Amino acid sequence: MSQLISRVLLTVKKYFFRLVLFSLIFGAAFCTFCYTRSSRSASVILAFTYPNASDGLYPNGTYFNAYNILTEEVLQKGIQNAGLTGRVSPTVLAEEITIRPRSDASLITTQYVVTYQAGKEDALGAVSAEGLLSSVMYAYIQHFHDTYSNDQVVLNLDMMEDEDLEYMDRVNYFNVALNQLQKYLSAQQVNDKDFISSDGTSFQDLINIVERYRTTSLKEIKSIITERGIAHSRSQYTQRLNYRIWNLGNTYEYNRKMQQLYKKIIEEYEAKLTSVVFIPALDSQREFYMSKTKIGIDIHALSATDYEEKAEEVQRQIKQTDQYIDAIAGTGGALAVISSQRVDRLIESLEQQLDATMEQVRQVEKEYSRYKNRNYVTVKPVNSGFMERIGIKKGIVLTGALDVVLVLYLALRPAKRKGGEPQ
Repeated sequence: MSQLISRVLLTVKKYFFRLVLFSLIFGAAFCTFCYTRSSRSASVILAFTYPNASDGLYPNGTYFNAYNILTEEVLQKGIQNAGLTGRVSPTVLAEEITIRPRSDASLITTQYVVTYQAGKEDALGAVSAEGLLSSVMYAYIQHFHDTYSNDQVVLNLDMMEDEDLEYMDRVNYFNVALNQLQKYLSAQQVNDKDFISSDGTSFQDLINIVERYRTTSLKEIKSIITERGIAHSRSQYTQRLNYRIWNLGNTYEYNRKMQQLYKKIIEEYEAKLTSVVFIPALDSQREFYMSKTKIGIDIHALSATDYEEKAEEVQRQIKQTDQYIDAIAGTGGALAVISSQRVDRLIESLEQQLDATMEQVRQVEKEYSRYKNRNYVTVKPVNSGFMERIGIKKGIVLTGALDVVLVLYLALRPAKRKGGEPQ
């Protein structure tokens, strides 16, 4: 054993400068290789921080799948964002990206390490591996928000295309649809009054547009229809309107009788109970005062007034319907055709405006969804230091191992005589 150690020490002494030179050359080559390879690879930590993430669900309640990052739609968009269309294939890129749960994360199922290692076929050019992976992550975040983050569905106003549908039916449909849209936008505006889209549109701006359709465009259409007595089938629609008057008449009689009933109850109320009743109460300064409280007669009076107002509204509707019937009976000839054509043009114009407005609503809602859920998905680059990128630790270990093997080989190989034969 001592002889082996002696031979090793003599070998190291004899070849010391050659071993140092070999170590420097091999180490430099290895570090250069590692650095070149690291420039064609990148990693990020992808974290999902929304409430349902730990349950394996998307924000909209559907089942979560981290490998949706590798769908062709996402990869193609990422390649396009990086300006590498035609130079990198989505199919090949999917094989070069690996996704694994982050081992040191407290919630393993919500954090992943996504790594990209460029292959020989990937012509990245001036684009780095980090740049391409970042583009893919950005495309995935967009896909995530557009597909899984929207917990509310924007109303889809499909316009009725039946040309035989009565004009007033289409007006009523428009009115219902606009009411629904306005309620939806009002709810969004309550959620965030300060939100403004990239083109400077707020939810209040959209509410104002919808309200303008109702108070201007729709009101004009309805006015022409009722004043000119426009209808596709005048006799058939007149029958419908007469039935409506009969039905409204029944409603009117019911409201009037309920009003009279409450008035009678008020008249028969015990006089002693109608006097003012006061109870002690506290004001905003925590001071006592005597407050007038409501009694049964007050409730009955309010009910009587309510039914009276309902009866007057029904009576107004009956009067309007009667006028519409009279207008239908008096229409005909060229004037009716001209009026119908005008209404058709106004309805078509309103439909086109609504289509444009709905597209604007969808874009604003999409931006709002991304803004509201902007922290649902976070991407953090895994930054490697210079020493790590050149593989200095691996280089030292590998170089040292090779030096040991080389020294042992030189120390143990048989010595040669002057003639070249082993001793």
